[in-house]
Amino acid sequence: MRESDLRVLFKRQAAVELPPAPISIPTVRRIGRARLLRRRAARVASPVLAAAAVVAVVLAALFAVGPRQPADTRGIPVAPALFNPLVPYAAVSWYPYKPGLVGGTDWHTALLLRASSRSPAQNTEVVLYADGWCTLLSASLSCGSTAAGTRAEITVSGQAPRVQGQTAYWARYAGGNLAALKPSAGSPEMVAFEYAPGGWAVVESTGTQADVLRIAASLRYGQTSRLRFPFRLTGMPSAWGDVLLAGYGQPGPGGQGATGATLVVGPQTRPGTVPRNALTILTSTQPAQPPTCSNVTAPGGQSPQPSACPLSVINGYRVYPASAPTPSKQTLSAPDADGLYLYAASTGTGAPLSLSSVLARHLQLLGPDPGNWTTTPLSP
Repeated sequence: MRESDLRVLFKRQAAVELPPAPISIPTVRRIGRARLLRRRAARVASPVLAAAAVVAVVLAALFAVGPRQPADTRGIPVAPALFNPLVPYAAVSWYPYKPGLVGGTDWHTALLLRASSRSPAQNTEVVLYADGWCTLLSASLSCGSTAAGTRAEITVSGQAPRVQGQTAYWARYAGGNLAALKPSAGSPEMVAFEYAPGGWAVVESTGTQADVLRIAASLRYGQTSRLRFPFRLTGMPSAWGDVLLAGYGQPGPGGQGATGATLVVGPQTRPGTVPRNALTILTSTQPAQPPTCSNVTAPGGQSPQPSACPLSVINGYRVYPASAPTPSKQTLSAPDADGLYLYAASTGTGAPLSLSSVLARHLQLLGPDPGNWTTTPLSP
């Protein structure tokens, strides 16, 4: 196309009237302002929406697993009104030595935990008292019950570092009838502290003061493991229907040796009173030799001759009197009853059954294998 032709075409287009524009300038301005406002709002709302999304996810997870459970308070010590003799309430989790023998004795009002090592002689005694069974007056702490045989008089010599967040005191055993508080060797250190409101603990050991404090700090409360016994009493009369005391002794962790169990049953009495007409059953996984009878001098000045040992056979077990009988106490022992040493004693003049009847009709021995032992030694 030539230049003259292009000029003619442009002149024709310029002479033609243009159609109205389809775009409204005011409308474009309104649309632009709306888009700008939306962008600004998005920048402000984005963090809020993100937080809301997180909250929604958390709430969904909570509803998926169910309502929130209350906090676990089992580690908080509580001083029981009374102890269950079959379930030791507390346990020691650290000793300054490797104990060869550990054990305990549990009354309704006091729990005694023991641990000892024979070489060298090392001993630890821990006593916990139930709620309200100790009184601190000035420099003296009095605990337990004289009637129940659990009384301990303790002299407070000064304040010790806090134990488990509680105020503690250095102390010394001053008297009473709980003789087990006095280890058999060394000059023990003792610390007393209120492990829970109304409940006191006394820790004594042949170790150093630092050892005693660490033993006290290692106490664990609210234990639920029941003691196991190699025997069961069934069909007992009501006068022997309540467990008054339970005890055990066993080798320390990794140790070997005999395991013993003790059970004292009697009438239901007010805690802190002397049990009357009680029955005691004691066993050990270490059988003993039959008793050696004393010699007597034969008439006419002849040489001493061994006397005949009193012997009974009950349930197939050879049973001997463990001591001379008296009106207030009867005893029997079986040195080897299917692999167990057995001792039985009744105290008081009002025993409802003879020991022979107990062993023949009411006592079931479960053998030396702990897998066969029971946690309910007194059954209907």
